[in-house]
Amino acid sequence: MALLPPALTQILRNRPELAGAPSVDMLERLLDRPELAIPVLLDLDADCHVVSQAVQAAGGAATREALAGLLHDPLDRLGEVLDTMAGHGLVTLDGAPGSGPRSGPGSGIVRSRHPAGLWQHPFGLGRPLREFGKAVTAETLKTIVRTFGGQPAGRKADLVRQAEELLADGAAVRARAASLPAQARALLESMAAGSPVLAGTQFGYGPVPRTQPVQRLAEAGFVIRDGWECELPREIALALRGDGWKPALTGQPDVPAGPVLQSDGVDVALAAIERARALAELAATESVAELKSGGVGVREVRRVAKALGLPEQEAVLWLDVVFEADLIGSEQGERLVATTLLDDWLERPAGRRWRALAEGWLGLPQAPTHRVVGCCEEHMTPLPPPYEFACEAGRIRRAVLQTLRTLSPGMGAEAGKMGEAVAWRTRAMAEAPEAAGEFVAAALREAEWLGIVAGGALTTLGRALLGSGDVDALFPAPVTTVTLQNDLTAVVTGVPSPELAAFLDLAADLESRDRASVWRFSEASVRRALDQGTDAGTLLSGLDRFSAKAIPQPLSYLVTDTARKHGTVKVGAAPSVVIAEDPAVITELCAAKALRKAGLRRIAPTVALGTLPPGETLRLLRQAGHTPVGVAADGTIQAERPQRRRLPVEPSPDEAGFDAEAATRVMFGGPDRPAPGSAEQALQDAAVTGEPIVIVWQRGEHYMDGLEFGPGTVIGYCHDCDDIHRMERAKIKKAYPL
Repeated sequence: MALLPPALTQILRNRPELAGAPSVDMLERLLDRPELAIPVLLDLDADCHVVSQAVQAAGGAATREALAGLLHDPLDRLGEVLDTMAGHGLVTLDGAPGSGPRSGPGSGIVRSRHPAGLWQHPFGLGRPLREFGKAVTAETLKTIVRTFGGQPAGRKADLVRQAEELLADGAAVRARAASLPAQARALLESMAAGSPVLAGTQFGYGPVPRTQPVQRLAEAGFVIRDGWECELPREIALALRGDGWKPALTGQPDVPAGPVLQSDGVDVALAAIERARALAELAATESVAELKSGGVGVREVRRVAKALGLPEQEAVLWLDVVFEADLIGSEQGERLVATTLLDDWLERPAGRRWRALAEGWLGLPQAPTHRVVGCCEEHMTPLPPPYEFACEAGRIRRAVLQTLRTLSPGMGAEAGKMGEAVAWRTRAMAEAPEAAGEFVAAALREAEWLGIVAGGALTTLGRALLGSGDVDALFPAPVTTVTLQNDLTAVVTGVPSPELAAFLDLAADLESRDRASVWRFSEASVRRALDQGTDAGTLLSGLDRFSAKAIPQPLSYLVTDTARKHGTVKVGAAPSVVIAEDPAVITELCAAKALRKAGLRRIAPTVALGTLPPGETLRLLRQAGHTPVGVAADGTIQAERPQRRRLPVEPSPDEAGFDAEAATRVMFGGPDRPAPGSAEQALQDAAVTGEPIVIVWQRGEHYMDGLEFGPGTVIGYCHDCDDIHRMERAKIKKAYPL
């Protein structure tokens, strides 16, 4: 019987990548594919690995009672581990609610979805004797029987039973092993500890000399030759490991932790939002140059860091995170610019803006602040941001945060003391030995900058994020009023509304953003607003509308005085014409050393010609402390609005997040299962997994990937034609995966 809705919903929550399956039957097929299950299992903890191997060692199915008998489980974790594995679609639990029993309610049978198993050698053990089949001859079995003190008798099946009975005496097996020569004994112990197969390439060609350790083991009946390999039978390995040996379920190792000041993380999160916004706005106005080989080089990272007022390491974090959140994108591989999603992101409440950044960071495969592959010494060279690359850092990051979840609130851990617990949660620690420790440190460092961690402990915000809590409720409501002060500062207590923030960014300079954000007005900032086409009346009315009290007199004077001086010098084209109402100003400008590059010369009492283009002349005049404006050919003042570029990007179709229950309802209403081996089955599999497929269409074979289904059609990219094809599914008679 197939999966029932509760079990299916739980699986989709844990494996949302399978939600594209059009039916429950197809989902079952995908769950049964070992190549899709292995990455899922590797993201689970060590106890799940132990149980997975135990089920495989038991032949792919066992009662809970039998499974418990194979394991040492002092903490009684088996039930919890089985529920976790079933929730990820790795096993089925007969009789469990919603699981769809397959061999009778209450039978208590645990079944692997992958009969061949996911482990090459579960628990590092070789095959049992009776599974060697033709690989073991009667003569080899007689040798084993004699080695361990028996008298061979009967046919091959009888010899197997004799050998099994003798090998059950662990003490006798260990005593016989102790009499072997030192080198042979050392090799045997190595194979028994977890390397049961010795590849034949180690022996070379031709007969193996009897003096070689492997040959001694074969002649003594400890290993069995199978083609070019030698394998240690499971019975011998178990005997050598000691009587009563059982793999153990241990639970997470203790994490040395100490008390820290509990933080809600909101202040840091608000600063993270501001840094992401500042980077995206920088990319909108100036763009961020990319290397020809891809990514942002060291010099450009330094420029970005200086512009943002941040250390280079933190600037790299925001490049990775903002790129992952699709707020910036690459334009033809030459530069990073802001995308069309930025404006929408800026309009969202603070909680939703922060969640987009935090979830983007959680999903990164690499560590932004330690951008190396880290699998070996040769792969420790840093790679430029912001592009993703295959790396174990993402799995380690998620394991670090899950480890911190097990600590009580207010208890924090240091990166150097978390290694054992994190290694229990993910095999990635062993797969990236050169960088594992740095990846743990990077996870904590980056989480601190995002407001997820403080002092080695999860913040209130971090716990809500990892526990699917209400993040928005932790952020203060947007504030629509500002407190204007006599020192020309504007203070917003809380998160400013997008409209208020835009107004203050136009006419003032942001000095700090926290629970209380501070902007400062200056002659330069007001002049900037005037240069963009705003007049004094508009500025004063905006200040009056947003201010919680009357506009301070110093600020009012600043606006009116700056506006009065604004435009006393005008710059036109030809290549540039400088006009002033006061002839003395023209005299001063033509004589100023700071303006020598402009090449100004008087042609009339109030007019001078320059040798530089108008834009460059404007820049030099402003650097010299003047307040010029540009004028068009008809004499009207030109507003200088900064060009904010936007790279077109398609928004996410499900911005509200993945809904596993809705996906379950859709799946149960999906089409019937296609015939096994049919073209339709191959198409459905490729559409969900993203794997390449060959489709025979219009008398030609097309190597395609990125398949999507439309009404009666399938759409995908054809590598052979370098084009997007839209094909009628009814006319596709043949399709097969590569």
